[in-house]
Amino acid sequence: MAAPAIPQRIPPLTWRKPVFIWTPIALAMAIGWPAALFYADGGPQRLTLIAGATVFAIALISLGAMWAAGRPPRSRRIVVLHVVMAGAITLLLAPIVVGELMTFLAESTERAGTLTFSMSLAMIPLAIVLGLPITLVSGIVFAWVALSHRRKHELLDDGVFREDVQPFR
Repeated sequence: MAAPAIPQRIPPLTWRKPVFIWTPIALAMAIGWPAALFYADGGPQRLTLIAGATVFAIALISLGAMWAAGRPPRSRRIVVLHVVMAGAITLLLAPIVVGELMTFLAESTERAGTLTFSMSLAMIPLAIVLGLPITLVSGIVFAWVALSHRRKHELLDDGVFREDVQPFR
């Protein structure tokens, strides 16, 4: 009879130190690479930057709520999941907001054209098909650049896991 496996502790992720350097670099890389695809056209580039900033604002709020609740993410997969879910929310709402932004941009640049509400609803599948892979890659970039696991010598300090231990019953 085989013995049961010994459970392994998975340490929570921590912000890469120094935080004030690595977090802005991670955000710039994650938000900037999709905007760099539109280097020749300023309109889509601005929309991409606004959408990326919105996605990461929602994702960082949800991650901060997890950290405040005492449940920091233990793997980068969880962080990427937060970014992708924030991206899905943003992508569902973005075409509706883009209609208003396009009207504003058309007025400010003296270009004619409007985007009706039905056109905005028709753009939602396209936004999801194009936006979710971009959001996934941006989440992976952010998770790998901004976060790291604890070092081995830090794992010897048992204080992190004291509150997670359940007594035998």
